[in-house]
Amino acid sequence: MLFRIQSLWLLLAAVAAGLMLFFPVYQGTTASGEVKKLMVGSQLLMLIITFVLAIVPLVIIFMYKNRKNQKWLIFLMILLQFVFLGLLLIRANDFQGINEFKSNTYHLGAVMPVVSIILLILARSGISADEKLIKDADRLR
Repeated sequence: MLFRIQSLWLLLAAVAAGLMLFFPVYQGTTASGEVKKLMVGSQLLMLIITFVLAIVPLVIIFMYKNRKNQKWLIFLMILLQFVFLGLLLIRANDFQGINEFKSNTYHLGAVMPVVSIILLILARSGISADEKLIKDADRLR
């Protein structure tokens, strides 16, 4: 059961969460022409949450014998992703207010939590499909 499609989705969700460390979330240009970037690693809380979001999906992959706990942890990860996305938006708004940018944009680091949420939802649906398959097989016995 380790080589199922949900394992791929969980691995990709972990990679997407890990990529948040390397890409800027928000970037702006000040009136003097200075470019400032907001990175996830700039705040300790966001950094810790990012590490949790990157490691827990890898742990979930190896919990394949307990699908109920897998689904529960994925649900918690989705909630944590939404909380993290809210923190990112609040932090980007504060970052913009402090620096008074002339022009500003969100970057790939702001999109990665959404990608990770989608991948986690796909993994959860794959686990549900496995549960249904096993119930159907047990019924035929």
